[in-house]
Amino acid sequence: MEIKLCFKTYSCKLNLAACKSFHEQTGKDLNYLLMCYLDLFRQNAALGTTERLKEAFGMESFDVVAKLFHCLIVQEDKSIPLAEIEDGMFRVGWMPTDMDTDMCEPWAMVITQLANDVSSYYAELDKKKVIT
Repeated sequence: MEIKLCFKTYSCKLNLAACKSFHEQTGKDLNYLLMCYLDLFRQNAALGTTERLKEAFGMESFDVVAKLFHCLIVQEDKSIPLAEIEDGMFRVGWMPTDMDTDMCEPWAMVITQLANDVSSYYAELDKKKVIT
């Protein structure tokens, strides 16, 4: 999986260590939070971009989402500091641009895409566990 934030692509990995680290830092469940973003995205499909973004920005704080991204990213590259993730989120923390790229989307859209990617990851994981 990857997180595209402020013109940089970060490899990331969802594993138990990421989930535990996130919980230790925030007291929150990583999978549950991503599930909530996935649900919010599906519920608000009929809304315009601004309204969808307002809902997504309001679901969780900047600080908590930065820690979520960071916990996943450091599973692949421990050298990335939290401050770098926060800076990238701040720089793209407003509205989508007219650019034809997903490299500068607001962090609320990035976490929604991540939630979709995690959902696909678990769907594939379930397929691998099937015994034939």
